[in-house]
Amino acid sequence: MICCQCDHAHGDKPVENMDDICRPALFVSSLHESEENHVDTSRPPTSAHEYLRRVRMEAQSCPSTVVADVDRDVFKGKQTIMFSNSTGFSPAPSGYAPSLQWQRNQAASFSELRQKLGRHRAKVATQPRSSRPTLPKLSEEKTWCILCFGEEFWRRLVTQRGVKSSSDSLDSNGDGRLSGEGTVQPSGLPPLLSIVSAMEQPTVYQLLEYHIEWLNCLGFSISQGCWLFALLACLEKPLLPDAASMLRTLARHCSALRASLESAEDQRLAPLNVLICLVARYFDQSDLADNG
Repeated sequence: MICCQCDHAHGDKPVENMDDICRPALFVSSLHESEENHVDTSRPPTSAHEYLRRVRMEAQSCPSTVVADVDRDVFKGKQTIMFSNSTGFSPAPSGYAPSLQWQRNQAASFSELRQKLGRHRAKVATQPRSSRPTLPKLSEEKTWCILCFGEEFWRRLVTQRGVKSSSDSLDSNGDGRLSGEGTVQPSGLPPLLSIVSAMEQPTVYQLLEYHIEWLNCLGFSISQGCWLFALLACLEKPLLPDAASMLRTLARHCSALRASLESAEDQRLAPLNVLICLVARYFDQSDLADNG
């Protein structure tokens, strides 16, 4: 059914208030079929009505769908493709990648460890703050660095960065002690359970960011691997976007360091593989996983 002066089809079902639905903006008288066949389209229209009639006639003669016939082969050699699916992950050299079964076992053991640590952290949270060790502030990178790895590590770090090293004291809180943990050793403290249990998530995030930056500057050591493993164990899921980005950066750094090892007998290979495995298999960054 065609409404009034419009050419909109509404099917066979009657529509109420048709005049309101299809009210024409301009009234254009229709030509008889015999008159339409004798319209000379080669000359310009002589009036507004004739122009509108031609517009209507052209619209009626057009198909509802038009597909351009384009020869796409002509453009294949002229395209500039700017696409890369590289993750920046360095594949393991031959003999360096762990097996899939080893990776599954590591992820399962890590999950059990996190459950035990979670129960312990929940118990610590119920204890008075006075019984917990006093940790450095989030902004105190130097204090954290000396706490974890000692003053010599900090000197090497500032030298690598090109910053003049200061002669500040080794002390974390003014007397060479971390409250509740005793004297800070020249080589720093390992990630003791009492320390990591006292960390809240903002502290875990910030310290993880520090460690990844130190890893990028000075390379990898077993003591750094212990701290990174402990921080991953404290990291809550689901990951925030910033945390996921940090973990991916960590895996990329670890893969590059692994690829630079001279021998598969290097003692750093196993901890590097563990960190890469946990990021990929446990924290669901599967595109960075070793395929065994």
